[in-house]
Amino acid sequence: MDEQWVKERLEWWIETARAARIRGFYNGANTTYGFTRESDQHYGELRDASPQVHAIIKRVLGRTDVPSLMKRSDKAYWLEEGIEFAEHALAVVKTRAETRAKLGTTAPSMKADALHPTIWKAASGRWESGHYSDAVQRAATALSGHVKDLTGRYELGDGELVAQAFSLSPAQEGKPRLRWPGKDEDLTVKSMRVGMLNMAQGAFAAIRNTATHSTEDLPKQEALEQLATLSILARWIDKCELVTA
Repeated sequence: MDEQWVKERLEWWIETARAARIRGFYNGANTTYGFTRESDQHYGELRDASPQVHAIIKRVLGRTDVPSLMKRSDKAYWLEEGIEFAEHALAVVKTRAETRAKLGTTAPSMKADALHPTIWKAASGRWESGHYSDAVQRAATALSGHVKDLTGRYELGDGELVAQAFSLSPAQEGKPRLRWPGKDEDLTVKSMRVGMLNMAQGAFAAIRNTATHSTEDLPKQEALEQLATLSILARWIDKCELVTA
């Protein structure tokens, strides 16, 4: 939502609708009435803008029962109720930024200690001391060790390890596979197996290797996202079956 534009439209409507109200004498007093007529100079622009402003108010207030901003009665168009709704909507827009700042965002948040236990256990010590790249590197190393424990392939480096562990070719003597369970001809199963192979290779090349060799520490948010990627991979591995020759 373009809040600046919304404020300008609401402010325009309130000012113009107030100016359009009929004025006259009643019981000897100068009175401003709550309606306008087609003869008023502002009638045309209010009429043309009313559908747009009505939609703005509905959106800002989250209501579907906003009445017509120009309610016709005989030859008059009543404006007061519409002005009140516009003023309410304007107040909401003006205080929205402050409300967000005080109450916090409603966007979902992720708890680091809810990541896969293998990942967070390895990362937590360095994370809590503010060494985010080191935390990611340790988590990736722990995940590599987990794959080695499952497959017994301690002699392989990380890249070759995951390439063989998640290989789509049949298992060979001394070269077991970690396979997503299911029938080989199932399209979803095929997609998961291909995806795990690609993701594992990408994670160790782009996440572990970068964290290991870079001299710059990762920003906290980026490091958390990388830990989440490793966590997803770890959870998928938990569901895999070990296939031997």
